[in-house]
Order: sequence, then C-alpha cells, then structure tokens
Amino acid sequence: MVIKLGNFFFRWRDTLFSLILLFGLYSLTMTQQYWFLLGFGSLKEDIVFSMIGFLLVLIGITIRSITIGYIYIKRAGINKKIHADQLFKEGLFAHSRNPLYLGNLFIVTGAIMSLNLILFWVLILPMFYLIYYAIIRAEEAFLSNKFKQEYLEYLNQVPRLFFGNFHLFPDSFKNLNFSLKRVIKVEHSVQFLVLFTIVLTNILKFHFRYNINWENEFLIVLYIILVILIIYQILASILKRLGKLD
Repeated sequence: MVIKLGNFFFRWRDTLFSLILLFGLYSLTMTQQYWFLLGFGSLKEDIVFSMIGFLLVLIGITIRSITIGYIYIKRAGINKKIHADQLFKEGLFAHSRNPLYLGNLFIVTGAIMSLNLILFWVLILPMFYLIYYAIIRAEEAFLSNKFKQEYLEYLNQVPRLFFGNFHLFPDSFKNLNFSLKRVIKVEHSVQFLVLFTIVLTNILKFHFRYNINWENEFLIVLYIILVILIIYQILASILKRLGKLD
C-alpha cells in the first residue's frame, strides 16, 4: 500500500505541491477570517519564525547544491515513473541514501515555518513528511528489484535519510569534482521558485497579518530581493540556453 502511494505521489508530486503552494499564498490574504488560518505568536515571534524558516530553506538548498554539484542524478524519472540507470554511492550518497529528499524536507519545513499557519502546521507539514516517506519506500522497492544485492548492501551501510558514516569524510568526495555550473544549470529554477516563494510569503504575511504598509522599508527590501531573484533566473536561463553552463 505504501509503495503504491509512493508511486502515485512520485507521478503527481509537482502538481500537488504547486496546488498546496498556491493555497498557502492565498491563505495569507485571509488570516483574519478563520482561526485555522491564524499564526502562532505575535509579530516578534513571527519574525523569528521567518528567520528560522529562511535558515532551514538555505540549509535545504545547500544540501541539494552539494549533492548535484558533485554528482548529477536524474530524480524526475522517466514518464513520471521511478527510474535509475546507476546506483550512486559517492559524495553525499555515502552518508544518506536520499540527500535530495533530505534537502527538500528542510525546504518544506522552513517554508511552512515561515508561513506559520495553524492549518499548515497541523495538517500540511505531516502530510509532506508522509508523502516523502511513501516516495522513498517506492524508490527503495524499485532500486532493490533492479540492483539486487548491490543495493541491499548499500541499504545496510548508509542511513535512509539523515546523514551518517561521518568517518568516511572526506574520502567519499576524493574522486569527485564540484561543478558550480552544473548546480546553476540544474537547480536555478528550483532555487528561484523556492526563494521567490519564501520572500513573497513574508511580504504577504506581514502585510495581511500585521497590517504593515506596502511602502514599509522592510517590505521594500524584500521587493528588491525579488527583483534580484528574477534577474538571477533570467541570466541563468539565458546561460543555459547558450550552452555556457555545460
């Protein structure tokens, strides 16, 4: 049952996550109307939530960037189905079997912490954890069936999610080279979407929840950050199209 759910969520995760994102942003405009769309704490506590959330998001982006910077792995599958041509065991894969998903969970947790809505704390965050658990179980079943004994040995040696095998640092990276170009080429859209959403979330949150004016100096700084992110996305897309990131 869990594996079937994992395959289902793997196929439809982008659509599901996009709908949840849009609902979260829309919910911020109605925070005064329904108790379950309220946040915990006062303005002071909410600022702390935003800061911690942003830090968790940066940690998640960093984990993803390190993973992809050393090893390029296609995690989108083929035809939205789980697929793998190779079993990676170097880099961060020597310390976690799912470093990209670990990065995603940091990002999701940070985003929901920054959002700070009761509904998302109680329902959406646990749902995200369950979705990723199901996807990981489905991928484990696929990899076990494809790589047989090699994967079973890897499974017994490396933790499923959180980092371990710290004694292997830095040997797990000694035969690998970090590529910043690959990180930008592969991750620029994800980085843009995540960071743009976090900044936009805080703009909407502080305006609608605490009646902070759109012209407030703090919000103006956030507007500037949005513009910088848009410029980054445009430049990265152009460089990718011109083949400068290959």
